[in-house]
Amino acid sequence: VSALGADEPPHSVENIDSTESYLVEVGHKGMYAVAIGLYTNDQGEAESQKFRYQKVPLDHRFEDSPEMKQMLADYQGELQAFGLDGLGVKPQLHPTNAVTGGEFAGSAACADCHYEEYEKWETTPHAHALQTLVDLDPARHYDPECLSCHVTGWNPQKYHPYVTGYTSLAATPHLNANGCENCHGPAARHVAVENGELELTDEENEALYEALRLEIGENEGNQEGQTLGKAVNNCLECHDLDNSPDFDFQEYWEQVKHGGDD
Repeated sequence: VSALGADEPPHSVENIDSTESYLVEVGHKGMYAVAIGLYTNDQGEAESQKFRYQKVPLDHRFEDSPEMKQMLADYQGELQAFGLDGLGVKPQLHPTNAVTGGEFAGSAACADCHYEEYEKWETTPHAHALQTLVDLDPARHYDPECLSCHVTGWNPQKYHPYVTGYTSLAATPHLNANGCENCHGPAARHVAVENGELELTDEENEALYEALRLEIGENEGNQEGQTLGKAVNNCLECHDLDNSPDFDFQEYWEQVKHGGDD
């Protein structure tokens, strides 16, 4: 029996080459339980092919177990006690660091120039993403696996912050939402240029603009075999099978749609 692998277990077990054994995958994050039914012949002896396999989604059909809820609450308390340092969660450089400088400014810093986009963002769930974790029972705003998609400046799939990304409500309140820079990249250097605090060559400035630019292609997120573009791939970092199984780019984009230069 193996964890990891794909988010969703395969439709059947896999025979391990040159053996009479089978590999049962249970998926990446426990979204499914896997049931194996074993049967015997008339003599009561197990036969290698006499089994049935079923993957069962752990969905709304099953009520939350009080014991599991308490275990989750205890776990969240342990995460809070350890803190990010105690968990060994260390900030890493953002992939665009060489061009953007890798430092985060926070969405409010974008509002001076991109005010229409900022006002649109404020109307979306992204703008209060961290608060949704605070309001859960138990609260989950100390959990790196949750923080990674609910704050600004984290790697969504590897559960670690980038340098100058969110660390806590007290230390980095300006990053306590899923903000502009999660899609466009860290923008503190861009803000400094626009405020006259940093001077770049024309080539450096254009490279910086290009690193932050995120264009929506004509067929972005099309479900009929079109290649997924940069924008929808960005979304899928958080809106993955585990967290957002019904995600459809065209539908979701209409809820957060913005663009253009002010």
